[in-house]
Amino acid sequence: MTLVTKKAHDFFGNIYVVWVGAVCSIAGLVWYAYDSLKPSGPKLITLICCAILAALFLGLAIYSIRVRQENLQFKEACKNIHRINHDYRDTLSATFSAAVQGPDFATVGKLSELKTLKSACQKIAKIYSGLTHCSCTVTVKLITKEGGNSFCETHARSEENSERDCAQPAKYEVKTGLNAAFDTALAYKAGRISHFHSADLEADAKVGNYRNQRDNWSDFYASTIVVPIRCVTVPRDGTPIASDDIGFLCVDTSSTYRLNDDYHVQLLAGFADQMYNFMSLMRGKYMLPDRSLAPAPAVAVTAT
Repeated sequence: MTLVTKKAHDFFGNIYVVWVGAVCSIAGLVWYAYDSLKPSGPKLITLICCAILAALFLGLAIYSIRVRQENLQFKEACKNIHRINHDYRDTLSATFSAAVQGPDFATVGKLSELKTLKSACQKIAKIYSGLTHCSCTVTVKLITKEGGNSFCETHARSEENSERDCAQPAKYEVKTGLNAAFDTALAYKAGRISHFHSADLEADAKVGNYRNQRDNWSDFYASTIVVPIRCVTVPRDGTPIASDDIGFLCVDTSSTYRLNDDYHVQLLAGFADQMYNFMSLMRGKYMLPDRSLAPAPAVAVTAT
């Protein structure tokens, strides 16, 4: 999709254009009936009006077909969303059951987490491929610390044995300005979703709004959305904001103007929040408080 076709899609999807189209369809029928009944009239004007109405009807018809396709894809997406949650539930249940507690618990947990995240990436990729009508790739990248610097690297991907995994670099610097998508996604935005979105990466790169350590990045993707997998705590006492950043959830495609900055971002951020909870449970970040050390609850006494 190009910028021109994207604007055409938005134009014919506008509610006012749809309303005008409905009025024009009725007016066209009335005009045709009137012109058919009278013996003579301005035929050229009639032809021009019919041509305009036909073009408008064609655009609205194409848009209605597109809307129907999107509705079908939303219905299909619900199945994959359920399956993702189903997998999270089953993995957590199996991992924390008494049957697997033992010396190999950490190893089993890592393998189970990776397997489940790969499956989630594959299902999320199906959802976005259906919504955008083009092939999409979904990736989970983990943030690591080395010598006081932050890096991120691929942890799970929807595509097995991807060609891009053979390209260098394997690790990307974070918060250094060399990778705009990751730096922008980590920037905290009060009341808004922290993310990076680009409908046309090459256009953004030309004006300096996109940088990537990988020289041949355009061989693999032309549009992308990146959201952080994290939890942000905003204290009320004025202390600094605390952010537990695990990594990033990314979706990209080789077609431009397919990924939007609206519900596509909302959906990906929702998947990232799910992943944060799942990964935190699998990695032991979430722990129940020791109830034995808690004070006994006060008992309310009512006078009689």
